[in-house]
Amino acid sequence: MTAIRETNPLAEMSGKALRSLGDTVASLPPRGATLVKMPGLHSELVEALGKMGASRLYSHQLEAYERVRAGENVVVATATASGKSLCYKIPAFQNALGRTKSRSIFLYPTKALAQDQLGKIKGFGLRGVHPATYDGDTPQALRADIRRRSNVVLTNPDMLNVGLLPNHEAWGDFLRNLEIVAVDEAHVLRGVFGSHVAAVLRRLRRVAELHGGNPQFVLTSATIANPQELAESLTGLPFSLVDDDGASSGPRRVVFRNPPLLDKEKGERRSLLTEGALVFADLVSRGIRTIAFAKSRKAAELIYRYAAERLGVEGARRISPYRAGYTIRERRKIEERLFSGDLLGVVSTNALELGVDVGALDAVVCCGYPGSVASIWQQWGRAGRGKDPSLAVYIAGRDSLDQFLFENPPRVLGRRVEAARVTMENPYILGPHLLAAAHEAPLDAEDEQYFGPAYRGVAKRMMEERALASSGDRLIYARSDSPARNVSLRSASSETILIADVDGELIGTAEATRAPSELHPGATYLHRGNAYEIEELDLRLHRAVARRVPNNFYTKPKVETDVEIVETLEERDLPNGATLRWGRVRTTDSVTFYKKVRVADEKEIGVYPLDLPDVTLETQALWVTLPPLPRGARPSFESFGGALHAGEHGMIGLLPLFAMCDRADIGGLSTPAHRQNGLPTIFVYDGYPGGVGISRRGFDAFASLARDTVGVITRCPCERGCPACIQSPKCGNWNEPLSKAGAVDLLRYLLGQTSKYPAE
Repeated sequence: MTAIRETNPLAEMSGKALRSLGDTVASLPPRGATLVKMPGLHSELVEALGKMGASRLYSHQLEAYERVRAGENVVVATATASGKSLCYKIPAFQNALGRTKSRSIFLYPTKALAQDQLGKIKGFGLRGVHPATYDGDTPQALRADIRRRSNVVLTNPDMLNVGLLPNHEAWGDFLRNLEIVAVDEAHVLRGVFGSHVAAVLRRLRRVAELHGGNPQFVLTSATIANPQELAESLTGLPFSLVDDDGASSGPRRVVFRNPPLLDKEKGERRSLLTEGALVFADLVSRGIRTIAFAKSRKAAELIYRYAAERLGVEGARRISPYRAGYTIRERRKIEERLFSGDLLGVVSTNALELGVDVGALDAVVCCGYPGSVASIWQQWGRAGRGKDPSLAVYIAGRDSLDQFLFENPPRVLGRRVEAARVTMENPYILGPHLLAAAHEAPLDAEDEQYFGPAYRGVAKRMMEERALASSGDRLIYARSDSPARNVSLRSASSETILIADVDGELIGTAEATRAPSELHPGATYLHRGNAYEIEELDLRLHRAVARRVPNNFYTKPKVETDVEIVETLEERDLPNGATLRWGRVRTTDSVTFYKKVRVADEKEIGVYPLDLPDVTLETQALWVTLPPLPRGARPSFESFGGALHAGEHGMIGLLPLFAMCDRADIGGLSTPAHRQNGLPTIFVYDGYPGGVGISRRGFDAFASLARDTVGVITRCPCERGCPACIQSPKCGNWNEPLSKAGAVDLLRYLLGQTSKYPAE
């Protein structure tokens, strides 16, 4: 049980203490619950829910249940801690209690979340429900018993891909009686990972039908812009949306904090990690139960260390770090201590963002943009469950997106701005799954219903590569291995580089397409906080060898990029004769140099040449072309090229706010005269083979993207450009040239706010 406190230290916190945390931008009022009568459920299930304190349901839970009972596929998009999991558990358990042969699959994005949910399901104490986790840690000796006895199987997309689907014959009886497939935390299924999971879910539908099954799908999602569209894209089925949240919530104070400027000219601010530790330690010292979220394992460890130093020996005993990489026993111990109140605070990666129950918390400190506005709300939702008040703090980092959100809190607090995208038309993703599907059962023309309009073209390509062979009217897998094992669900490319230390121990992997820029000889590679120097890269053998070194330097590659326009698929006119296009492109990256920079003072130590093969990528892009330079205009490359380059960086920096992606997922190129059209051109492209819809989202929302980028650049206090506005940590040209003022002129010209050509 959670420890009971006589008073709430958050409620007693003075206004002065709250103001010391930052600018209070919103005080969100409490919301009462909309409770409804329990529907006609099995008496054992009603009794179990009653013992858990759920004698009535929230209105959205009843709506979801009734829609499932009516035969609909349902996606539930409500707030964190609104009881979304009951929206699929109740119909699944009702089925199991009413029909002993009924089967369900609950799909979670991580093994840890599945294990946490297993304990909760066992807590129902339902004699007719036999849950089990089925993942890579499940002993072989237990797997056959799970197939026979378990009627609720909790697993993850990776195990579905390599464990269940290739062995579907052994799961025949289970699949024949499969009635509910639940997909929890569906909003994380976007981009490359989401596109792979979409193919896995369609393969599941296919093999279930082969065995006579026809399951319904229930998806739960955070409040994103397009939950229904995402659900239908993931499964290929029609869905009903349930998003009228009936759960209660307590009052929430929202505070935005910007680390103070240290150097106005350079735009340098105090470290985000230092700032996060200050706020976290201050709250914990007041007895306020707090969780601080960091963007990486290393950041979580450092915030914890800095906070522990501030709190002293006694205070440090009441806090702990938490991240993936800890043993299950270590994580469970931390969760139990936090749940019981023995711990006052935890510094975590997003490992605690998704659903693991840690009891009642008072405050959440979000240290930097976690990848989406949906994730910010997921993190804030870990505090203030029920009617209790809560505090939500957002600390901005140095980059442009963080600074934009600090300047524009309504983009977090107001309308939903993000849409999660997946694609079933990327041949680099769909192709390997067609091979896996053919291995599961021969393909035929009817399979287009599962795999979409790209099915025929990609299948033909697989035949040309002699991976599929024709047998009558069907296509069979023509090789001897298990193709599902060649699919990496988190990569658009099946080619992976293995990274080993000099003793031969595997320390990591990387996509082959990114190896020349990230794993070139001399590159610094970070693994679990330790620094390694790459000694050898063998692209033919897909291997890199690294040597442990002191963590004194980091490296930056110099990348020369060429973008070839392959096909224009859509275009529209912009003001002043400019044009916006979207389509297919071919990029070629040549890594020519790298420089070594000292961590302590950012001093450049040296520049070293490289001789590596070019990397070619066929993907999707948006591109903007300006009209020809006015007659007589002779702008310098530094001014005009710098304006184009800075505008490109600015838009790439904010595009993740629209497309739910990481900045590293996007590439770009700007040139005063592109070799194909001879015009000033800016490209923004998906950094994955085939593309995953990122640039398409930028094309659709270009005007909003450009306006927001102007706002970020003009409000930044730096003089010549900094990481908070136009500099990019991934720039292959080492952020040269860049023109801050030129970028503003360029974007305003594209928006029609001025008719003055940006080179004049």
